Amino acid sequence: MKTGCFTICSRNYLAYALTLRDSLREAEPGLDLRIFLADQPISGKMPEDVEIIQVSDMGAEIRDMAFRYTVIEFNTAVKPFCFDYMFEQAGYDAVIYLDPDIRLFAPMQQVHDALAGGASCVLTPHIRLPLPEDDALLELDLMRSGTFNLGFAAFANTPEARTFLKWWKGKLRTHCRVDLQNGLFVDQRFVDFAPSFLEHLTVLRDPGYNVAYWNLANRPVQKTAAGWTAAGNPLVFFHFSGVTPGAPDVFSKHQSRFDMTNIGDAADLVRDYVDCLAANGQALWSAIPYAYGEFETGEPIVDPMRQGPPLNPADPFAAPNHAFWNAPSKRVDQTPGAPITRLMQAIHAARPDLQEAFPLSNAAGRRDFHAWFVAHGAREHRTGDAPLAAALSESTILTQTFSRHFARLRLGFSRASGRQAET
Repeated sequence: MKTGCFTICSRNYLAYALTLRDSLREAEPGLDLRIFLADQPISGKMPEDVEIIQVSDMGAEIRDMAFRYTVIEFNTAVKPFCFDYMFEQAGYDAVIYLDPDIRLFAPMQQVHDALAGGASCVLTPHIRLPLPEDDALLELDLMRSGTFNLGFAAFANTPEARTFLKWWKGKLRTHCRVDLQNGLFVDQRFVDFAPSFLEHLTVLRDPGYNVAYWNLANRPVQKTAAGWTAAGNPLVFFHFSGVTPGAPDVFSKHQSRFDMTNIGDAADLVRDYVDCLAANGQALWSAIPYAYGEFETGEPIVDPMRQGPPLNPADPFAAPNHAFWNAPSKRVDQTPGAPITRLMQAIHAARPDLQEAFPLSNAAGRRDFHAWFVAHGAREHRTGDAPLAAALSESTILTQTFSRHFARLRLGFSRASGRQAET
């Protein structure tokens, strides 16, 4: 069985992908790796000893998806498209996907055995046992994000698997979103259907596969004379989700249950991983801006804009649709002196914390949200000058003090734009 492997990343995550490459080379030297780049091409010297494929070369619909989705959504939305490429263009009989922030420590023998034994798909659950009582809230989070962690997935080139991938592609063209309120979390929630749709599914329950912050409570990591273990089993791969170079006390930025003081031997694992990232150019790659994060005019694409009508449907990246987004929202009552634009309302709708702090159902909440957006929100969401100017157009809070603050905001935006241009 000819088996290949791939990962997906944008340019700022290439140090992670190259660290994955190095671990594959050591643990599974016979397993080919391809990096699918969900970004514009690399300028300058290309990484060595790995094939990099532009996802933009995989069809016209990919560019529309690049505009429609945030960087995280886009990187996950193209996953089934990459599986099909590996089958159809590269000619593999079986294909393994690994997130770029994964590192191998031993061969994935159980995966290979399952695929060779007739499995059409192999998945790993987020957890295989109930979590301790102190982690009960994490179980609720996992219910929202999906049964299986799609940092790993393997498919064989079988009719059953290809039918599932075709269905999955259809869903991810338009529904690969982080929208927990509506039951969506990128590519993962759809794969909850896998046990129902795939007769030949293997759910890999070995605790040495896909160890991460969400299951560490039941999979303590130890360094033994024979090598790394998780819950007493050999550690096959660790998923360093949320590890933050430059923050030595942080185990994962996505949670607060664990830090580097209470994860035992796993702390050495993290420190060594950060060193590997540095050796693979983390400082260089992480500074490269996401190409699909701004319009061709240089103005930032604020996340809600990706779901609204583009100014030019034939080329959504051409320029922002300011006439639409900066108009007063028709979904809320307007309060004199505190206008709420469509963009402001969309930002509010995406954030439960803002909804709790600033209810738009009453005038006081609208005025407070307007003031928050002008003073903080525009900068926090990198809206650029035009949306801020629209909020200020009829505002009654433009006092002399605020004028000075607004000038500082404008200076900050100008400096940020200059840095992006230099990069």
